Amino acid sequence: MWFADRSGFYYHTGTPESVYRQLKNNPKVELCFYAPSAEGAGRMMRVSGKVEFLQDTLLEARLFKDRPWLNDLMKTAPDDARVAIFRIAHGEAYFWTMENNMREYEAPRMKF
Repeated sequence: MWFADRSGFYYHTGTPESVYRQLKNNPKVELCFYAPSAEGAGRMMRVSGKVEFLQDTLLEARLFKDRPWLNDLMKTAPDDARVAIFRIAHGEAYFWTMENNMREYEAPRMKF
């Protein structure tokens, strides 16, 4: 993940990558953010939604500024390769712990 804010969860990948083709074919995703705990299995935030690919020159400039190593990576990429920026802007999230294991459907959902 690159970053998250009120407008969504932002990611990037290269267009030659298989994950890019997979997301183009099926943009439905589920994300999992895990917070371990010394007392047990920890806590997860599960987020489901649909990927939106973005073409935004300001966002792309920010990406290369935030992650300068991408400049070197793109130098060795195929000529037609580019960076694909995508986000999950709308969906549903819930928290999972062992308390609701096998009963995830009971966990309160939050729309975003």
